[in-house]
Amino acid sequence: MTYYYLDESGEMGFDFSKKGTSNHLLITFLILKEPRQVISLVKKVFTSLLVTTKRKNNDMLHAYYEKPSTIKRMLNGLASKDVKIATMRLDKRKVLITNTPHELYTSMVVALFNRLYTDGIVNNTDDVLFIASRKNTSRKLNDDFKNNVINRTSKIKIDIEIEKPSNDKCLQAVDFVSWALWQKYEMDDETYSNIIASKIIKEYEMYK
Repeated sequence: MTYYYLDESGEMGFDFSKKGTSNHLLITFLILKEPRQVISLVKKVFTSLLVTTKRKNNDMLHAYYEKPSTIKRMLNGLASKDVKIATMRLDKRKVLITNTPHELYTSMVVALFNRLYTDGIVNNTDDVLFIASRKNTSRKLNDDFKNNVINRTSKIKIDIEIEKPSNDKCLQAVDFVSWALWQKYEMDDETYSNIIASKIIKEYEMYK
């Protein structure tokens, strides 16, 4: 079994006149065979936080709220584990998008899986468990997402679970990876992504 954990960075808006509209949308896979190694790392990093910080973070790790030292500790830990990282980036300034946010998000996930299949990273004999963060409370939207991904990646054997990051420590870990790559693309800062550079196997651009 190979586990694919998903996180994304950026937002879906295309009105660049609005403050806060990102230039990029990024989805990231953390790929591993044995979740326990990452679960143990997340627990260790979380234990190192001050009690007040743990409460402020609702007893979970989220890169956006953490100190640089905590982020680096997590990324250095991941760099020492048997994991792989793949990402799909959309430069929103280069394309005209008519998709709904839900459709765009799904299309990027499908595109990343299919590019990994084409490049031989995943094949039709692999058993893939794909774990995504819960973005919608709507059961229908979550079911639509799962069905679309499965139907549009038909050459890959995928089972999909939708989980809350608070319930899955590997989802908390991939959040740090996605954040680090976001700094690289959106902020032109490779300080954090360089820590995990040896684990990045593919960096794709959507529609290219």
